[in-house]
Amino acid sequence: MAKLVIGYLKLQVKGGQANPAPPIGPALGSKGLNIMDFCKQFNARSQDKQGQVLPVLITIYNDKSFDFVIKTPQRLFLLWRQ
Repeated sequence: MAKLVIGYLKLQVKGGQANPAPPIGPALGSKGLNIMDFCKQFNARSQDKQGQVLPVLITIYNDKSFDFVIKTPQRLFLLWRQ
């Protein structure tokens, strides 16, 4: 049986630097998601983009599980860094 999507959450997080402090902790906690699980998964998947501000789209399911997609950083940010 497929999981039922109950919502989405958009965040901007620095690559490899997610932690349970605000704004990540309160945003995930208010939806009932496991904050440390997200931080560990995000940091592992964004290690190669250390310090870049990355848009993240989190899909929230009815059983309080989640999936997330790390989007490409905004072009303005990429131009500014060079």
